[in-house]
Amino acid sequence: MVAVGYKEKVVVIGAGISGLACAYHLKLLGIHCLVLEAKERAGGLIATVRRNGLLFETGAQCPRFPASVWRLVRELNLESEFIAGDPKAKRYIFSGGRLHSAPFSPTALLTTGLVGVTSKIRILSEAFRYSQPPAHEESLSDFVERKFGADVLDNLVDPFVSTIFFGDSHKMGMESAFPALVQWERDRGSLVRGAIRARKAKREAQTSDGLSAGSRRNGATLHVTEALPSLGSFRSGMARLPERLSETSKAEIRYGTRIVSVEPFPAADGTSKGEWRVCLSSDEEIATNHLILAVPAYVAAGLVEISVPQLAAHLKAIEYAPMCVVSSAYARSTVANRLDGFGFMVPRREKLKTICTFWNSSLFGARAPEGQVVMTSFAGRELSDSFGAISKEECAQVVEAENARILGITAKPVERVVWKDPQALPQYNVGHARRVAEISSILSTQPNLYLAGNFLRGRSIGDCVEVANRVAEHVHSQVERQGI
Repeated sequence: MVAVGYKEKVVVIGAGISGLACAYHLKLLGIHCLVLEAKERAGGLIATVRRNGLLFETGAQCPRFPASVWRLVRELNLESEFIAGDPKAKRYIFSGGRLHSAPFSPTALLTTGLVGVTSKIRILSEAFRYSQPPAHEESLSDFVERKFGADVLDNLVDPFVSTIFFGDSHKMGMESAFPALVQWERDRGSLVRGAIRARKAKREAQTSDGLSAGSRRNGATLHVTEALPSLGSFRSGMARLPERLSETSKAEIRYGTRIVSVEPFPAADGTSKGEWRVCLSSDEEIATNHLILAVPAYVAAGLVEISVPQLAAHLKAIEYAPMCVVSSAYARSTVANRLDGFGFMVPRREKLKTICTFWNSSLFGARAPEGQVVMTSFAGRELSDSFGAISKEECAQVVEAENARILGITAKPVERVVWKDPQALPQYNVGHARRVAEISSILSTQPNLYLAGNFLRGRSIGDCVEVANRVAEHVHSQVERQGI
C-alpha cells in the first residue's frame, strides 16, 4: 500500500443523498471532510436524465419535503427552483381490469368498489373497537388481516406498500416499518385513537417550542412545519438537490474512487486507536480520525467484512428489493387515458410486473414539450422473480405493454430511459428493528465508525437527511470531546 502522507479528520464513503447531507452538515459545523464516491456522479438513487426537451427521473418522482429537506432547499438557495406537487392529485388502483380512484376519505371508502361492505364497516368502526398487538412482531399482512381482513390487505394496503416500499407485506415487520402504528394500538387500543392522541401531543410540543423560542425567532409563526410544501420536485428534476449539495463540497469529493476495505489502526497494545485506514483499489491508503459509511448495507458489509465481521454479518442480512424503472414519452394523441392525477398502483394479486406508474407530465407540466406526455413505471417485486434476470429492453417492453393495455396507448414511445438495479431498496422485514439495534450495539464498540443510509430507520429522502444530520452532530460532539 502507498500512504498518501496525510490524515483526514473525517472521511465519508458514498455521495448519495445521505453522504452528501452528512458532509454538508459537517461543513456547517466547521468540520472539513473528504467524500469518496465509486461512481462518476453524486446522488445515488436520485438521478435525472434531460433529453430532447424531456425530463426523466430514475428515482424519487414527487417526494415529500419535510422540514429537514426544506431547510436544505432554503440554505442551498433552491426555493426559486422548487415546484410543488398537488397533494390532492388523484391516485388510482388498477383492479379487475379498470382504474379505481384510491379512497382517501370516509365518503370515498363508502363508494369504492375495491373492497366489500364488511371491510368498509371494519375500517370505519376501528375507532370504536379495542385491540392489542401480540407480544411478538407481526408482519404487515398479519396486522392488516387481524384488524381489517384479507380484502383490505389485498386491494388497499398491498398496492400502497408495493409502491412506497417495494415491499412484501408478508415479510415486512410492523415494529420495523411502522412502529408508530404498533405504539398507537398498544397505548390506545385503536389506530384512530392513537393517531389523534399523537397529533394532539405533537401540536402541544410545537406550541411549547414556539412559545419558548418566539423571541429568538423574531416572532416566527407557530406550527411552521405544517405550512411547508408536502411534496414536489425541482424545475430541472430531483437531481438538482444532490447536484447543488455536491457543488458546495466540490473540492472535497473524489469520484470514481473504489474502496477495497476499511480497517482500524491498532495501538501498540493491539487495541483500537479510534483511527481508520481506507484502502483503495489503486493501492492508496487514506487515514482518518472519523469514518462514515454512507453506502448500501451490502456495500458496507463488504468493506468491514475482515475488520468487523460481526457487523458485516448483520449488514449482509438486510434484504434489498430489485427495481426496474421505465420512463417513457409518448405523443399525447396516442394515449387514450386523460392522465388526470398522480398515476396508478397495481395490487400484487393482479399478477402484473408493473407495480406503479407515475404520470410525470400531469404532475409537473414542464416535464415534456407540448403535445407529448411522460410517464414512469416501477417494476420488479421479488428477488426470485425471473423478471429480474431479463434485459433492460425486455423489461421496458413488458412494462410498456401493460401500460398500453391499461391506459389505451396505441403507439410506441418516442423516447425512453430504463434503469435497473437488482438491489435497489432495503426491506424492513420482520426482525429488522432488532437487527438495527444489534448494529448500533456493535458500532458502540468501534470508536469513530458511523453508518448513515436508508437501511437504518427510514427510506425517504427526509429520513436519510435526518439520519445524516444526527451522524454529523455525533461526529461533531466527538471531535469536540477528543479535541482533534
